[in-house]
Amino acid sequence: MKHSKSFILAAAFMLTVTACSSGSGSGTGTDPEKTAQPEAKVEKKHQITGITYIYGNPPPGNGEGQKKLNERFNVDYKVDKVPQENYVEKLTAIVSGGDIPDMIGFRPNDMALFQKWAGQKAFLPLDDYIDKYESLKAVPKEVWDQFRIDGKIYGIPSWAPLEGNSFMIRKDWLDNLGMEIPTSYEELKEVAIAFTKNDPNKNGKDDTYGLAIGQNINPDFAMGPYWQFNTWYHKDEQGNFIPGIMSEGRKEIIQFMHDLYKEKAITSDFAVLNWADTNDEFYKGKAGIFLVAPRGMSQAYMEGLLQINPEAEFAVLPPFEAPDGSQGFTAGTGYARFNALSAKLAKDPDKLAKIMEMHDFSRAFYPSSEQGASNADFDWFYGGENVGYKMENGKRVMLKSAEGWEPAAYFQDNTNWIPDGVDPEFDKAYTEPKLIQVTKDLMALNKEMKRYFPPNYGIQSETDNLKGTELLTFMMNEQTKMIVGQRPISDWDALVAEYLQRGGADIIKEVNAAIAPLTDCWELIFMGRGEKKWDALNV
Repeated sequence: MKHSKSFILAAAFMLTVTACSSGSGSGTGTDPEKTAQPEAKVEKKHQITGITYIYGNPPPGNGEGQKKLNERFNVDYKVDKVPQENYVEKLTAIVSGGDIPDMIGFRPNDMALFQKWAGQKAFLPLDDYIDKYESLKAVPKEVWDQFRIDGKIYGIPSWAPLEGNSFMIRKDWLDNLGMEIPTSYEELKEVAIAFTKNDPNKNGKDDTYGLAIGQNINPDFAMGPYWQFNTWYHKDEQGNFIPGIMSEGRKEIIQFMHDLYKEKAITSDFAVLNWADTNDEFYKGKAGIFLVAPRGMSQAYMEGLLQINPEAEFAVLPPFEAPDGSQGFTAGTGYARFNALSAKLAKDPDKLAKIMEMHDFSRAFYPSSEQGASNADFDWFYGGENVGYKMENGKRVMLKSAEGWEPAAYFQDNTNWIPDGVDPEFDKAYTEPKLIQVTKDLMALNKEMKRYFPPNYGIQSETDNLKGTELLTFMMNEQTKMIVGQRPISDWDALVAEYLQRGGADIIKEVNAAIAPLTDCWELIFMGRGEKKWDALNV
């Protein structure tokens, strides 16, 4: 799969229409009083509505950024940004009332709702518009395919990395204990127990342990798709893909966690620990192994850890080799959120053109070398240098975001789309050298390792929509019991049977029925030319 290697911001559908009428006088002269002057037709000012979700507080309703946006594009543009915890309830009420906004935002876990409404023809098919806008042309086919309903594309994804997460380990603790970076679960278990019992920080206290995890067994410490609970990697005896939550790889993880729990080498109260407190276990210097992601890491957390332990050093764990010989990362879906457009826009092509023009503009990617006041679009988008933002050490730092100075805060989609082959510059989001290095190390591993695209990406089942959340909660609870010893791991087959009886069998049947028409293509792309599966997974 080859995608565009360049990204050019294009303003589309610019309308410069001029209407002229000729004079009506007779003879060879021209009477100015009787000659109609050329008259410029003023572009219609469209009212554009949208709704999406936001983490934290929305910007003020009529901030300077909102005013600048309307002035620049000659629109009355209003996006309702709803706190995400109440979003689905409000969105469902609006759509049920029949008053669908021009633009609707969705979270990744709202896919079933999106597919339902798209199937009811509530949204505009987008296939005819993709090649007209650079930020849409840059989206890879495998990402677009996740938004197809009955062969048509109805969703516009916002960019997220395909690169996989991994785990970082306290390299200084390894060095203190004379141990190497683990490359298997057996080695990881040995290290985690040593971090718990052998005083890796050399302070003479019993105040450290191995893995930091929280409720719902999060993070899952899956060192590749073979072990991940949400990746349909394994197959059953009938050749059907099955969810990772019931796979042999998951059973191996639960046994691994159980063994460490007995040794007090994982977070003791993980079953009731929220995500913020789980972070604290690592960043306050208690645990030695935790999650690392390509982007979205907290510099404040890292700075807090380095204040406690200035000598702390970190290494990124590579994926482990699985029993089937595979080794690599599970690819991300390629999107973090997505948007759909109302089907009613098909009747108003001028308004649709304006929406697409603005959407394309707000998704432009500005590499660090093009950030600052010298780039007029960048400067305007973020509210102006020393007003909406300032540049520190070549990095943009937002000023008074809560006051709504930057137009970026008011767009339906303000996530830059980073084209294939362009450095996403994740490390440039930070100034702390050790966090920068961890990010670079993770990205280097992603480039070195192969990548697995699960065959169920973009596929939903009716049963999963109805029972999936309940089933996942059931499995997490029962597997937590196995980790802490309240239910024996020898019950694994019984647990799987109960999962299947509660609706898992129907989910597997429905997902595989949807995968089946794509199987030949999937085998060709990902298994390829008779090679082993992972030999053809370089994407």
